[in-house]
Amino acid sequence: WGHNEASFTEVLNLSRSLNISLETRTGGYGIEGRIVGINTEISGRTAVAGQAAEDKGYAAPLVKKGSKLRLAKPQERSARRVAKPQSDWDVLHGLLLKFREGDVPVARAYLDEQREGNDNIILDLLEVWGEEAETPEARNEARALLFGLRQQ
Repeated sequence: WGHNEASFTEVLNLSRSLNISLETRTGGYGIEGRIVGINTEISGRTAVAGQAAEDKGYAAPLVKKGSKLRLAKPQERSARRVAKPQSDWDVLHGLLLKFREGDVPVARAYLDEQREGNDNIILDLLEVWGEEAETPEARNEARALLFGLRQQ
């Protein structure tokens, strides 16, 4: 589905086939076992119930609106979650945000701090992210970041 919305039922069937549980979680949840968290989209803002006012954004990588699911965009993610990532997906979003903040050197510093030996996994995720990006700008951003990180 790329970065597009998908039917909750389709995603649920896929997750079950991979033995991954989809669970609605409030802000700041911790990852335990093979789960992927879902936050409910709140119209007009990205605050999630249970989060402090200063930490607006989604802790979970998936956002549900009605019967549809979508990936949360990096800029919609909780600042606390990307500062202390619990998954490779959190690191990917933090990496993209750091790139936007200060180009490759800032992104590299974030990756070095967070990677825990997962450089190749994160770079692979970044490559897929770029291939599936919905806009030419997002694809170019991912390609530029990927190129910069592989050159260092």
